[in-house]
Amino acid sequence: MINRKTILCLFIGLLLFVSNAGAQCCSMGSPAGASTYVGVLAKNHLRFIVFYRHNYLDTYFNGYKPIKSPTQIRNSFYNFTGITLSYGITKRLTVDADLGYFINKTQVYLINDTINKIKGYGLTNGNVTFKYGAYIKPQKGIELTLGLGVKYPFSGQPMYVDGSRLAVDLQPSSNAFGASGHLIFSKDFPKISMRFMTIHKYEYNFTNGENYRYGSSITNSFFVSKKIVKNLFAVLQLRNEYRFKDYGNGEFAYNTGGEIMLLSAQISYSLFHKWHIAGLFDYPVWKNYNGRQLSPKYSFAFSLTRDLDLNKKTKT
Repeated sequence: MINRKTILCLFIGLLLFVSNAGAQCCSMGSPAGASTYVGVLAKNHLRFIVFYRHNYLDTYFNGYKPIKSPTQIRNSFYNFTGITLSYGITKRLTVDADLGYFINKTQVYLINDTINKIKGYGLTNGNVTFKYGAYIKPQKGIELTLGLGVKYPFSGQPMYVDGSRLAVDLQPSSNAFGASGHLIFSKDFPKISMRFMTIHKYEYNFTNGENYRYGSSITNSFFVSKKIVKNLFAVLQLRNEYRFKDYGNGEFAYNTGGEIMLLSAQISYSLFHKWHIAGLFDYPVWKNYNGRQLSPKYSFAFSLTRDLDLNKKTKT
């Protein structure tokens, strides 16, 4: 049987992997994956999630309205991959350790009729989150979970490419510590094979070594999932993301912060109640930015989740 000491080694190994990877790191907030498995786990259960996300931006907004910006930037996109390891310490207490890596954060410029690309890349912050099942009633299908997380950097320095410091939008890292609070509520309706869930998260970023602080954020997500056929589920999500302005050089950065609302459609398939494959597509339905900012046009993500019951004896 795998004991808690082994689980602790797994978590330490995960964190050491990030520390020794050698890349510049950390983002203003790691992009979300396609998994909705966010509540507490049963005691001595392990969950492993890997995901990939692509995001594409091509239109500038000022406030509510799209604008034609005089900037030479034509579009921007990123490709991101992440991993989460969760462990049920008790039947009410779960710990998550997660990290992510920007394969690229790219801006495309048109200069003198020539296309040029500037690319950032690297690890995001590491995150450790403790989640507590404050109210769990399986017979009623209700779970209320509270969470508290810590975000930590693996580098205090911004990224440079070919000797030039990357712009703030291309940095994969905030290079600063942070903290987060979580509130998760779910309600199952087994008679109609439906589930309702809300996820609320507040994230605060501290000032980095360059005396720059990325804006804090508030995210509210509302999910409805429905079983279509055996092992196949459809999920509809409405997500609101609000970000405060960045702060640096003794003042708030003008073209930062704002609010966006996204509609997300997701399909999830379960294999043997152990493997879960999911894919989603995000589409923004409402935007409101401070100043002039490049806004997302769409994004999509895929995830693979594996659940393990460590109470069972392993075969030799």
